[in-house]
Amino acid sequence: MDLISKFNLLDQEYFSPELEDFISIENEFNEREKNKKSKRRYINRDFAKYEKILHDDYFSESPIFPDDVFERRFRMNREMFQNIANAMEDDYFKVKFNCTGKRGLSSIQKCTVALRLLAYGNAADSIDEYVKVGESTALEILRKFCSGMISVYGSWFLRSPNSNDIKNLFAENSRRGFPGMLGSIDCMHWSWRNCPVAYQGQYQGKESKPTVVLEAIASHNLHIWHCFFGLPGSLNDINILDRSPIVDDVLHNKIPKIKYSINGTQRETGYWLADGIYPDWPIFVKTISEPSNRKAALFSKKQESLRKDVERAFGVLQSQWHILKNPGRLWDVSSMSLVMKTCIILHNMRIEYANESKTTNQDRFYENHENSNPNQEYGEPPDDSMAGYLRARQNMKSRNEYALLREDLINHLWNLEGNSD
Repeated sequence: MDLISKFNLLDQEYFSPELEDFISIENEFNEREKNKKSKRRYINRDFAKYEKILHDDYFSESPIFPDDVFERRFRMNREMFQNIANAMEDDYFKVKFNCTGKRGLSSIQKCTVALRLLAYGNAADSIDEYVKVGESTALEILRKFCSGMISVYGSWFLRSPNSNDIKNLFAENSRRGFPGMLGSIDCMHWSWRNCPVAYQGQYQGKESKPTVVLEAIASHNLHIWHCFFGLPGSLNDINILDRSPIVDDVLHNKIPKIKYSINGTQRETGYWLADGIYPDWPIFVKTISEPSNRKAALFSKKQESLRKDVERAFGVLQSQWHILKNPGRLWDVSSMSLVMKTCIILHNMRIEYANESKTTNQDRFYENHENSNPNQEYGEPPDDSMAGYLRARQNMKSRNEYALLREDLINHLWNLEGNSD
């Protein structure tokens, strides 16, 4: 019974207009509070029931869906998935019970949520019907999963090449006609759908929509050895290179130096294949836009062919992880960076699983990435003086050295393949 009903029991002549207004306002306030409390709905999601369905579909001894379907939907085999689920050390991924004793989500359920969002790039509430996870929880799981992947696997699968890696890269690319090549470098733009209006001018470049840029280096097997993500799409490749840590690595001698020979010339600093926008530095090798002879034409053909390694890596990365192919729905660059790094880690993990035996994979996952420091082997200690820094910068930007390197490569390729034409 509200206040007016109570007062109706009394004589109406005792009511004043002010009292009636006060009673009406209080009744409206109580009604609003009642509606406000009822806005938050509770959906009874039976996590245990749908965990059993997920287990029967994919993880039982005789799962409903075969291995090829699992790989297509999870973008990895069951062994790799189980290793990831077991390696998530954060307390967030452990099964918990609430105060009523209701069981929460398991590690497998949470990893499934994150991987489905990464693989298909759908809205966060699109998996609610199958895994029974709401939108806000799904986004929280995605961020926790990405942070966990970077914490556990980032030191190994986001590493720069160490001495052994560089030896393998040199051997592989020497067989392809480019001794001393470390990979191919280029940039990729990820469209940002939910870019705040205040930032859209800064992040909008030649794509006519807001984007965030990834600079990457990839090898022939599509392994990504360098990723630098987060700069606005209004910058071109040169502006990004000016801010890239790869330049600092060269200047401060953080890339191991291994001797190799091109056309009889001894060198120890590797290089990357790049497109025409990159500067004429001896750490880059570019094509010749208008070759004037057969030697130059052969070099241009080979350079343009091998430089596509990084383009293929971008294509595979986006085709496997559609969240990078679709416009980003996240609201900040830091969250997008977590997603990008996680996708690159998973991309590199898939390559290592495909290239190595099962036993070696187990050693690599449980020993190497935890106990090794992949960048501990550098070249000679850099000269920390200002004169030493300026000298290193001058050597890195030497146009004469760039011309000599390209001329040696032209002659080397001609000696290998030109005489057979």
